Amino acid sequence: MRISWSRDVTPQLDHLRGRALPGATVRIEQYQSAILDRAVRAPAPAPGEEHLASPVWLAVASLRGMGISVEELCELAEKQTVDTLLFGGVTVAQVGELPVDTEYRTTAAITDVGSRTTRDGSVLDSVEVVVRLLGPDDTERGTITSTYLIKRGAR
Repeated sequence: MRISWSRDVTPQLDHLRGRALPGATVRIEQYQSAILDRAVRAPAPAPGEEHLASPVWLAVASLRGMGISVEELCELAEKQTVDTLLFGGVTVAQVGELPVDTEYRTTAAITDVGSRTTRDGSVLDSVEVVVRLLGPDDTERGTITSTYLIKRGAR
């Protein structure tokens, strides 16, 4: 089921549409990649083969690469203590390999915001953040689109 989002958003969100975020640098260390590889049961690289990080690292990079914390993103969206942060989803598009022990640069932006009223009458706001992961040569390695939902509580 696809949720329809209204362009008439909660007023505190409208100004966020198109806002650039600081971005960051992300380094995928060998030991961190090995931990994730074990967790997802990825095959080990053959002897002499370059160790490439799992595509799951793009989701990790989306969090590390915004240049702000999720808490700071919530502050931008004026989340209150009575509001609930929900994870709406993530779309990962890998377009290049991810060698480990490599430093990547990210760009990040809030690309869209939306709002809808749920069946129980509460307001559910959405904030879409796109993070692009760039290799040392500035070639794009992946794009990650994350949707954060804020269910507004009683005011």
